[in-house]
Amino acid sequence: MALTIARATLADIPDVMRLERGDGFEHLVGRWSAEQHAAEMATSGSRYLAARSETGIEGFVLLQELDDPNGCATLRRIAVAQPGEGLGARLLDAAQEEAFGSADVHRLQLRVYPENPRARRAYARAGFVEEGLMRGVSRQVDGSHRSMLMMAILRPEWVARRG
Repeated sequence: MALTIARATLADIPDVMRLERGDGFEHLVGRWSAEQHAAEMATSGSRYLAARSETGIEGFVLLQELDDPNGCATLRRIAVAQPGEGLGARLLDAAQEEAFGSADVHRLQLRVYPENPRARRAYARAGFVEEGLMRGVSRQVDGSHRSMLMMAILRPEWVARRG
């Protein structure tokens, strides 16, 4: 299946919502309303990148704070229709290219649930380094709080990985 990765548009929001609500993602990927996604797309420092096939969007990644004055951007969300088939890695590469190649970013950071080993391995393969546990930082729908791991990659590390 031929895929292209490009910026998502408002018309893509239903597909983004479908992907973030995929089976098994309820405790791993955040979920926003259409209005929240539309507001985020309108934010100057945010970018949604979508992986498109002939049949629709197969995955997306959301970057935030690409215009942060300290050069510290955040990878907020990533979801794919078929985990384990390499699309997540392609989206991570595209996210890093957008942050370090197109924007003036020095640090690209993310938060991941410690009990998500697949994501942790994927981020580590993409060059992200675990920096520490953020205790009780994520409020859940039921009002409880979960801890998350902070991971990041710096521009010099990204440059060195590219050869």
